[in-house]
Amino acid sequence: MRERTRLLDRKYLAPLAAFLIALVGLCFLAGPKRLAKPSHDNHYVHLASSWLDGQLSHEGKPAGYCTPELRRAKQCKHHSYDDWARVWTLELRDGSQVRGFPCKTSECLALKRTGTEAWLLLGVDHELRELSRRDIVSREETWYVSFPPGPALAMLPVVAVRGLATRDVLLTCIFAALIPVVLLRLFDRERGTPDGWGPGRGREHLWAIAAWTFASPAAFVGAHGRVWFTAQICGALCLCLYISMSWNCRRPALAGLFLALAVSCRPHLAFALPLFVGEWWRETSGRERVVAALRFATPLALIGAALMAHNYARFEDPVEFGHRFLDIRWQQRMQEVGMFSTEYFGRNVRCLFSLMPVWRDGPWDGLGPRVSIHGSSLLLGAPWVLALGLARERCPQRWGLLLSALAVALPSLLYQNSGQLQFSYRFAVDWLPLVLVAIVFGGGAKRPWFPLLVVLGAAWELYGAWWFGRRPGQLFVTDPMGWPFEDELK
Repeated sequence: MRERTRLLDRKYLAPLAAFLIALVGLCFLAGPKRLAKPSHDNHYVHLASSWLDGQLSHEGKPAGYCTPELRRAKQCKHHSYDDWARVWTLELRDGSQVRGFPCKTSECLALKRTGTEAWLLLGVDHELRELSRRDIVSREETWYVSFPPGPALAMLPVVAVRGLATRDVLLTCIFAALIPVVLLRLFDRERGTPDGWGPGRGREHLWAIAAWTFASPAAFVGAHGRVWFTAQICGALCLCLYISMSWNCRRPALAGLFLALAVSCRPHLAFALPLFVGEWWRETSGRERVVAALRFATPLALIGAALMAHNYARFEDPVEFGHRFLDIRWQQRMQEVGMFSTEYFGRNVRCLFSLMPVWRDGPWDGLGPRVSIHGSSLLLGAPWVLALGLARERCPQRWGLLLSALAVALPSLLYQNSGQLQFSYRFAVDWLPLVLVAIVFGGGAKRPWFPLLVVLGAAWELYGAWWFGRRPGQLFVTDPMGWPFEDELK
C-alpha cells in the first residue's frame, strides 16, 4: 500500500509541482511590470480581437506608427511597431483596383525614379505589375498580423473577456509552464519511475524538464511573451503533445490534431512528421494501419484546410501567412535573395554553435558578458545537448526523433532572420523537445555529469532572461549594432 501511495504521489504531485515551479520561475523572470499589462508586440491579442469583430485585418494603423502629425508635435521620431504586414489597394485611372506590395529590389527602385512603380500583386502567381505613377488615383493601406493564427485561437476566450487589455505575457508564461508537465508525463508513463522520487529514472526526468525549462532558450522565450516568443512556446507545447500521442502510435487522432495545431503556430513543425510515420509503421499492420492513418490525417486535413482558407481570404494565396508583406527594413533582401536561401546558412549556423559573448563595450566595464543581438551559442545555454552523443540505449523512436529534429531545424537555418533580437539561439526551441526526448530515452540523462550541464546552462540562460527585458542596453553589444554581422544593417 505504501509503495502504491508513493507512486500515486509521483503520478499526480510531480506534474503539479513541475507546473507551479515553472510558472513561478518564468513569472519571476518576466517581472511584475510585464505581467501586469499587455506586451508592446501583442499581435495575437489584436488578431483574436479582429476575429471577434468579424474582421480578418487590423483596424487602423498598428500601435507605434509615427504619423506626420505626431512627428510635427515631437511625440515620436520614427515608427516603433515591429513585424506588421501591410497590403496596399490601388485604384487606377481606368476604374480598376489592384492589391499588392511595392517591389523593393534594386531594379524596381531604379524604375521608380523614372516615374514607374513596380508592384507585387496578391495571389499564387506573385505577379509583378509596372504602373505609371500618373495612373494611380488613390492608395489605401490595410494592416495584417502576418503570423500563423494558432496562438490567437488559444487566447480567444481570454480576449473575448478582457479585450485588448489581455495580458499576453502572463498567458505565454502559463503555456510555457505546461510544457514540462507534458514532458514529465511522457517520461514517467513510458519509462516508469520504480524509484518514485529517489535516485534513478524519476530524478533523471526531473533534471530533464529542468533542462528544458531553465537551461535552454525556452527560459527567456517563455518569460517574455511577445508575438515571436508566444508563437514558439505555443508551437513547442503542441509539439510535445504530438510526441506524447505519437509514441507507440498511442493516439493517432490526437497526434494528428496536435501536429496540426503545432503547424498553426509554426508551419515548419510539419516536418516533425517522420516521428509519427515511424511509429505508425512499426506499431500497426493490416486494417489497423489504414484506420490509424485515417485517424491521424483527418484533423490534419481539417485544420490545414481552415488555415489555407484563412490565408486565401486575406492574401488570395492558400499558403501565404503574410510574411511576404512585412513592413520591415529587410524587404529588399527578402525580395532579391529570398525569404529562405543557402546564403543565410553560414550566419545562422554560426549563431547556433559558435557565437560567443564578449566582456567589453559597455557601462559594466567588463564585469558582465554581453552578447550579439543575434544571440549566443546553444552550447552555452543548453550544453546538455552534448549528452545526445552518449544516449545509446535501445530506443526504437531514436531515428524518428532525430530525423524530425533535423527536418524542423533546417528551415530556420535557411531563414533570412537569425532570430534577432535574442539572447541565445531561440529557433532551437522548435526542435529541442525532440532532441531532449531522444536523450532521455537513450539514457543520456542518467550520465552523472548531466545535472552539472543543466546547472551550467541554467546559469547562463537565467542571466540572459533576467536582463533581456530589464537592461537590454547592457546585455547586448550595441557598438557596432548587429555585431558580428553589422554589414547586414548597411
